[in-house]
Amino acid sequence: MTKEFTVSATCPECGHRTEAHHTKEAMQEAFGNDATLKILCAHCQASFEQPVGLACAEWDEYCHEIPLPADV
Repeated sequence: MTKEFTVSATCPECGHRTEAHHTKEAMQEAFGNDATLKILCAHCQASFEQPVGLACAEWDEYCHEIPLPADV
């Protein structure tokens, strides 16, 4: 079974709640280890940022657990 992460946020423009489910690979491709997630509201098409800890706390915790490449 593939692990899924849920990204959810409320649009600051229209108040619509956005929720999306992603696999680990999709999360890495879309968001990487960024501290903020860029989200597009499906209702009003506004683009906004949400801290990863609020939008998907589970992904935030996962990112802290995986080793990051050493700075060269």
